[in-house]
Amino acid sequence: MKVFSLFSGIGGFDIAAKNLGWEIVGACEKDKYARSIYAKHFPDVTIHNDATKVQAESLPQFDMLCGGFHCQAFSVAGKRLGFNDTRGTLFYEIARIAKEKRPRYLLLENVKGLLSHNKGETLRAIFRVFDEVGYDAEWQVINSKYFVPQNRERIFIIGHLRGESSRQVFPIGEIHPGNNETQQKTCPKGKRVQDKISGAIDANYHKGYGSRTMIAMNPAASQHYRIYEDKGLSPTLNSSSADCNSHDTLVYLSQKNSNMKQRIQDRDTSWTLTNNGGDFGIKQGSRIRRLTPTECERLQGFPDNFSKFGKDGELISNTQRYKCLGNAVTIP
Repeated sequence: MKVFSLFSGIGGFDIAAKNLGWEIVGACEKDKYARSIYAKHFPDVTIHNDATKVQAESLPQFDMLCGGFHCQAFSVAGKRLGFNDTRGTLFYEIARIAKEKRPRYLLLENVKGLLSHNKGETLRAIFRVFDEVGYDAEWQVINSKYFVPQNRERIFIIGHLRGESSRQVFPIGEIHPGNNETQQKTCPKGKRVQDKISGAIDANYHKGYGSRTMIAMNPAASQHYRIYEDKGLSPTLNSSSADCNSHDTLVYLSQKNSNMKQRIQDRDTSWTLTNNGGDFGIKQGSRIRRLTPTECERLQGFPDNFSKFGKDGELISNTQRYKCLGNAVTIP
């Protein structure tokens, strides 16, 4: 299969495709740090830097268009403006290129909040656009916790070019006659991953508190001082997730609200990694430390130090590494 990658990030979809023996014939990523990391690992792939300026007719032919299209407009954490948000309209670049190149498949990823945005009208609008350009679509919400120790629910959409021989892909996992919630509980393999992802720690990540716990330290968060037990998964990574860890107890720390108390919450998954860093910390011995970038790489299925350097050997800052990893697609 030949694949064109749109909104490529640091190449989560692309590594998965490469692992399957597929060929990446082109990519597009606007963020300069993500683009530099991508270029280091895919030196032979032409990388466009603006989806709105990609000339479809100049692209080589490909079988699949994949991409984690921008989710800020659809996320429950964002403004939820959908297609009224200029970032949301980037979805139409997918449709534009698909209409011109007619790849057999589209493979897209977004936040789970896309399902509920505007009472489902946003997702229906996406499917209407697919229909207009000649694609039939199917979707499923899949949680990364079945593959890596991170609770990360994402919607995956597959578009099938109408008139081509194809087959149903979703649902992945056991098929039950019950509702979607029942399917998700068994999807896939029916067993959560609880591997330890630590072991890449240095002094830069210690801040100086308590005993072995995982702590979220975002002063703006509404659930400060929440403690998560150590026999579970990491929260969802976001694009600044310096601060969570899957083998220790996770806690929210508030530096601004002295009325909040530490609480232990019984749960077996960690939060989703985000893009704002500094939210989570780990009480280890007498100190608190952040998740290392390497631990975040492992929570997303990337090789160790994958995001450490750019294409010319430039050292990528930890801030940018957290952002890139939190925005990435989980490889497994």
